Amino acid sequence: MASVRKRKMNKSSYKKATRKTKDRQRKGNIQSNAIIAANWDPKLTLAQNYKKLGLKDRLSGPTGGTEKDIEIFIPKTEDDISVDTNKDDDDEEDENEDNNDEFDPANIPEGTAKIVRDEDGKVTKIIYGTKKATKIQPKRVEEVEKPKTEVVRQLEELASSRVVRERHLSERETEWIEKLYNKYGDNYMKMQWDKKLNPFQHSAGNLKKRVIKWKNSNESATTA
Repeated sequence: MASVRKRKMNKSSYKKATRKTKDRQRKGNIQSNAIIAANWDPKLTLAQNYKKLGLKDRLSGPTGGTEKDIEIFIPKTEDDISVDTNKDDDDEEDENEDNNDEFDPANIPEGTAKIVRDEDGKVTKIIYGTKKATKIQPKRVEEVEKPKTEVVRQLEELASSRVVRERHLSERETEWIEKLYNKYGDNYMKMQWDKKLNPFQHSAGNLKKRVIKWKNSNESATTA
């Protein structure tokens, strides 16, 4: 038998918030572009889908949290490891032999010095360093241009095939521009400051474009 608290919860009109769990189960519905919707994989994340399609999920650079490309690690054999260790040991020995003298000015950083003392602890010589600090420059990762995917080609073809539709003035716009033109002619500065005929305070350049469009529509109407 349920407890009193459980019975009260069942009778209450307040329901649990299930929005979080439903959002997880909801599948993405791409309606903005038919080409992207046809190639969209609902099992992948947004970034993974964009990468697969050859698109960028953000215009700026990555700010963190990007997925790293996993490289397949092939373990070396015992012979390869022994050869590599022998080479490294030989190189280290050569470097140590060359830079073994700690009192060599070339091995002392510039701006510092080493004191040479005798057996009694008295200072006999001060050696100033001449070694200049080398700045380690970070390696620039050159972005390799990846070949265009089929989705990108289809999107470019779609963008190039679209025709720009010219916007025509409505009936109320033509009446409004006609009143302004009949009152001021080509004086667009006076049109701009007319608070009654230009209540939205359109700029002189904007009004000029509208007047030119209105004139062209009238010319085409008279010729037709």
